[in-house]
Amino acid sequence: MISYPIRLPNACCLVFFSLIGPAIADDAGRTKIEAGKARAAYPGGFARPPSEGKDYDTWRDATGPDVGETKVDPGRLPSRADNSTRPQFPPIYKQKWGACGQFASVASIFTYEMNVLNGTIADTDATRFPAHFSWNMMNRAENKGSEAYHGWEVAKRVGVPTAKSYGGVRLNKIGVWPNGYEIWREAMAYRVSGYRYSPANTIEQLNEARGWLFDRNQPKPGKEAMGGLFALDGRMGELKKVTVTIPKGEHAAGEDLWTRWGPTGHGHGITCVGYDDQVGYDLNGDGKITNDLDLNDDGRVTLADWERGAYIVVNSWGEKWSKDGKIYLLYSAMIDPTWKRGNYLGRAEVARHTPRRTLRLKLACNDRTDLRMTIGIAGDKDAASPEHKFAPETFNGWPLFGGGNAGHVPLAGPGDNSPIEVGIDLTSLLKDLGPDQDGKGRLFLQLSRADGSDAVGELHECAIRTYDPKGGLVRESKVKIADGSFGKSLLEIETIINDLEQE
Repeated sequence: MISYPIRLPNACCLVFFSLIGPAIADDAGRTKIEAGKARAAYPGGFARPPSEGKDYDTWRDATGPDVGETKVDPGRLPSRADNSTRPQFPPIYKQKWGACGQFASVASIFTYEMNVLNGTIADTDATRFPAHFSWNMMNRAENKGSEAYHGWEVAKRVGVPTAKSYGGVRLNKIGVWPNGYEIWREAMAYRVSGYRYSPANTIEQLNEARGWLFDRNQPKPGKEAMGGLFALDGRMGELKKVTVTIPKGEHAAGEDLWTRWGPTGHGHGITCVGYDDQVGYDLNGDGKITNDLDLNDDGRVTLADWERGAYIVVNSWGEKWSKDGKIYLLYSAMIDPTWKRGNYLGRAEVARHTPRRTLRLKLACNDRTDLRMTIGIAGDKDAASPEHKFAPETFNGWPLFGGGNAGHVPLAGPGDNSPIEVGIDLTSLLKDLGPDQDGKGRLFLQLSRADGSDAVGELHECAIRTYDPKGGLVRESKVKIADGSFGKSLLEIETIINDLEQE
């Protein structure tokens, strides 16, 4: 059961001033300015797992309003908001390898949102979350890029441990999975309940985004506004062509600004932490900074023509990059016709979760992508087959993200055939199960390998752990294993589960 939810958010290397105040406030009634409703979007495979199909609603388990559900009054929004100055926001990181999508979605956004939820600050590894936990789940154990949603899906289905227990925000080896039940158990407590993407191509869409950054479009009179963050990405090649320094005499003079995304190159994930309506740059060299001229000669004035107003973004290239690790990005840059996948803002909502029943396993396998695991449960302790069952994504090669995303390497990581101790949350599997009168049920565990695979492994330990409603350990019930070998043959383990009526 997931409780205490709050709202929280792309990809890597494959992630008011008087001149604009009236324009921002008037999206609907002016024919000169293109209108467009704020809306949720699934523009491509980078926005949600294609394997889940077109009906997969990534915001389904969230409790906050979806994109476009809240009427935004732009007049109440300040001209600037910067959530990176809040103590809930972590340090500006320097990414290692192609993990920028996870540095944005997990190390930055998830960390910030979880600290907002918990009432804590991101001042130590105990309140920060690692980029490499989710990245190593699906990078094929290679230096590959990732999307923001990869991290959020890992957080939805497994959770994310703190950087303290994981060993830091980043590791020194690619493809390593953590060894230690308590790390996996801690991850279960920190989840994403929903995530969503939205465009920012019109003034109404921009206003909705600004409202999210300021107070999540949920004003609470008498309380401090606490905004959310966005994950976004765009091309990063030839950045010198689009990077300028704001000249003297202008607002934020001396600061760096991107006028557009890079004209070439791969995508790169970054974190949008705020906005500043007064930041601007004279793009057409007419000596003025305007939002009411048709600069691209398409016969209309749209957000693409704006020279004033910018997002504040944090890049994972270190705190010394662009002076302080941050840069401005013109609102109009988000409408980039040369970036085929388009530019979208990704947001997420986080939640705390208290597991009541878990499985502790110690096992080894020489190919974790070809490992197959199924867990079933029946309310009858003498049942011959399960009533409900599931195949944990983690221990089935992460089919959610496509074939082979876990990497054809041993379970522990490249070159390491030693067993690791892991934990699997059984709470949702048991939640709707009707137990016998004696409160006992039956657990079914199967371990095998993919068809046509030569993968082999061994289950060394198996135990069921029971927790009280506050997360305290009640008991561990160990399961006897005569021969834990699997691969060449199917390994089937069955055992009785007690106290199902407590679920």
